[in-house]
Amino acid sequence: MYNQDELEAPGWLNDKFFRDVMRESNNDPTIELIKPCVLRPGTNKGDHYASVMFRTTVRYRSQRSSEEQSVNVIMKTKPEAEGLKKELLDDDGLFAIEIEMYSKVLPEMTRMLKEIGEEYKYPRYIYGALKPRTILILEDISDQGWVMGDFISTLDDMKPIVKDIAMFHAASVMLESTDSKFAERHTYSMGDKFIGFEGMIAKGFGDLMHLTKTYSEFAHFAKPLQKFQDNIRDLYVSFYNHSKTYQNVLIHGDFHSKNMLHKIDAEGRHTDTILLDYQICCWTSPAVDLYYLLDMIPTQEVKDKHRSELIYMYYQQYSDLLKRLGYLGKIPSLLDLQIELLRYASLELIHYAIFSSFRYMDQTAIDIEALLKGELDNPVLNNPEFKKLMHTELTRFLHQGTLSSV
Repeated sequence: MYNQDELEAPGWLNDKFFRDVMRESNNDPTIELIKPCVLRPGTNKGDHYASVMFRTTVRYRSQRSSEEQSVNVIMKTKPEAEGLKKELLDDDGLFAIEIEMYSKVLPEMTRMLKEIGEEYKYPRYIYGALKPRTILILEDISDQGWVMGDFISTLDDMKPIVKDIAMFHAASVMLESTDSKFAERHTYSMGDKFIGFEGMIAKGFGDLMHLTKTYSEFAHFAKPLQKFQDNIRDLYVSFYNHSKTYQNVLIHGDFHSKNMLHKIDAEGRHTDTILLDYQICCWTSPAVDLYYLLDMIPTQEVKDKHRSELIYMYYQQYSDLLKRLGYLGKIPSLLDLQIELLRYASLELIHYAIFSSFRYMDQTAIDIEALLKGELDNPVLNNPEFKKLMHTELTRFLHQGTLSSV
């Protein structure tokens, strides 16, 4: 099953376009295509949401080489059909961020990390443009042993992911320390973009309010949840402003299980992970990515068992990388990080309200857009396992002060 808008490619994605792209990306005007490019849908249904993707193989020859060459590419374009996707991506802001990340920031991070013997991997950038058409083209690495996974079910399989985000954050702090304009260039009002998901937020909290009305054991959460929702817009916008209480980093910003690929050995263990989708990178608190790390990547069991250890592991890697990279500023303590996470715990509550139910439903069998808009009834509200989880977590949020009726 593929996403509907990836079954028919726009007419401008034609052979002349791909020939010109290969000429520009290789700086070689003699390139000619050998075979027509046949476009295929980019992703399976439920694997991604925010853009339209296609894959193809470009086979070409050049007067500079006697051999025929080919490259598998994946391209990301703006939605042309009306709907929520189009509304979210109507300006080019997210594409501009991602083109900048792949063409400039990631190569610089990778170079810096290589100097201390670390390898940060990402798909090779081939081409990006906002005009006349918005498009990003990367090398398609899915035939190189990289596969998409589901929620991560062991602590060991979380380790390459923790290492990746620690490297990304540490390298960004180094870039900012040598470039006074870096933070300014990567300051975006992401919160406003997320308010495009207002239907989804209203639906998630509406579902929790339904639990408070339907089951007596949830009744005492009604007032605190209502109070929380009254401030949700300001709260969400604030997550993406610079932190005044902790060392800011460049966050990935959309750090979840569908935005990464893994290498898996014969025993099924994850030996390496590569992050994808750098559209929402901005300069803010690492707490945003760390709540994604806890909430959107491991199974609930791994999260419950290893929550503190995952944060400890991240902090150890992050602080060690900064020292090895020669960072001269003050490195915050693990205690500072834990306090920052408590300050940002509202984001975790929002994650639970919106996304927890996805773990209990078959995402290929539901209309994601209708669910995101809040037009579908949530099929998991009577699921005892879901109710137990939500009761446990809402209790934790109440006891730690994230929820309050005062």
